[in-house]
This record gives sequence, C-alpha cells and structure tokens, in this order.
Amino acid sequence: MIANKRVSGLLIFTSLALAFMLIVMPLPRWLANFWPQWYVITVLFWVLMQPLRFGICMAWCCGLIIDVLYGTPLSQHGLALATAAYLVIKLREPLWVFPHWQQTLLLLPVVLIYEFILFWIDGIIGYDMSPLRRWLPGVTGVLLWPAWAWGLERIAEIDVRS
Repeated sequence: MIANKRVSGLLIFTSLALAFMLIVMPLPRWLANFWPQWYVITVLFWVLMQPLRFGICMAWCCGLIIDVLYGTPLSQHGLALATAAYLVIKLREPLWVFPHWQQTLLLLPVVLIYEFILFWIDGIIGYDMSPLRRWLPGVTGVLLWPAWAWGLERIAEIDVRS
C-alpha cells in the first residue's frame, strides 16, 4: 500500500492531467451519458492514499480547474470535491482495510453526495440537466474505481521503488 510512502508530485500531477484529458475528450452523445468522472475518482484516490500531501485544499483547487474547463460557476466543483475529500478523509481507516472492490461500497455515497451538491447548486442557478446525465457518470466512475485505483497504485509503487 502506498499510503505510508511518499509518492512524487510529478506522478500525482500526471495522473490528474490524464484524468482531466479524459473528461475533455470529445465523445459520441450516447457514450457521454456513461463516461465516468475520471477526475473525481483520481482526486479521491490521492486524498485516500496521500492525505498529508493531497487533502481538502488540493481537492478544492482541482475542482476550480474543473469549473474553468466546464465553464460552470466558480467553485461549484471545488465545493463538491472538497466535501467529498473531507468525507474520504473521515472514512480513511475503513477504506484502507478493504480491498478496492469493497471500497466501492463506501465511495458510492461519497460520490453521490458530490453529485447532489452539484445538483443543488445547478438548481439554485436554474440550470436544468437530465437525471441520467447527472447521476450515471458518478455511478460508473465508482464502479470503475477498483481497476482505476489498482492501476494508479501499481504505477505509484513503481515510482516509490525508483
């Protein structure tokens, strides 16, 4: 487990850059409804595995970047990601005990709270979004969590050994 080891900042930055590239990639309309929120699961992975280096403030900054990329009201995603990061930090001990596929059960409510905050802010500003497009990417992201977290952990272990 890489939670007790120091991972390079370049690896964290590279994984976040990859996640950001995956969200701005043009997709067919039918696939866009199912496309996972890669940045959310990547940010939550680093909050879980490197809480001293990547905490609530870094999650909030990543949310600001998403706000700029999407053109949403500034700090909408920042608030949602900071809240999700806080919840992951509070759930850190049980999350560390479980294998990645069981972590999915604890992360699903966290991601749904993230989505609810976005839903709530969108409702306040009058932005209407279909329920399918709102909730499905979060659920598919959490379902892909085991594979994504496993891959990031393997890459981080190589980085730590170097």
